[in-house]
Amino acid sequence: MANSVPQNQLRAALLDANSAAIARIRGAVSAVPPETMVRPPPTGGWSIAEVLEHLIVSADSYLETLRPLVQRKDGARVDGVGTWKPTLMGGLLAASLRNKRKLPAPAIYKPGPNPRPRVLEEFLRRQEEVGRLLTDAGDMDWRRVRLRSPVLHWLPMNLGDALTVLVVHAERHAAQIERVKASHSSGSHPSAMRDT
Repeated sequence: MANSVPQNQLRAALLDANSAAIARIRGAVSAVPPETMVRPPPTGGWSIAEVLEHLIVSADSYLETLRPLVQRKDGARVDGVGTWKPTLMGGLLAASLRNKRKLPAPAIYKPGPNPRPRVLEEFLRRQEEVGRLLTDAGDMDWRRVRLRSPVLHWLPMNLGDALTVLVVHAERHAAQIERVKASHSSGSHPSAMRDT
């Protein structure tokens, strides 16, 4: 498990990473024609629209818990020198999302066959909300504010775990979207696989 880090340092890094992931996905997808958005890669797996739908569904499961926590400012306050440390499982989850190997998507996060209309805009709206939550939760003690995993309800996480997962997950899928887009250009790409 990772060592403690200054919370304000982690928050700044997550804000930067979240902005970069948003820009990366917007840049990769904004000029993609609608028919290409829904086309699976030649080697199989999720289309770009399905990847975005997966990101929306998974983000919603966290945001519905995080919104009220941050609005109420639950838990103790920290100053600029407060530290944060992941829980054991939160640290492992973030590490697994940073790993380049394929991961199966939890059943509750698998996109349906028909992604919603305006799927890019809907994804961007949620990921921009993640940035606002990172800002608004700056004075909360990310280590002491607890919640349950949306996938495994018996698994405790802390606020920092959840915010980290939301950013790292978007980063992971930014790379997948780029691979799927490249596979349509080249006609084949062995890495454009279904993963989380």
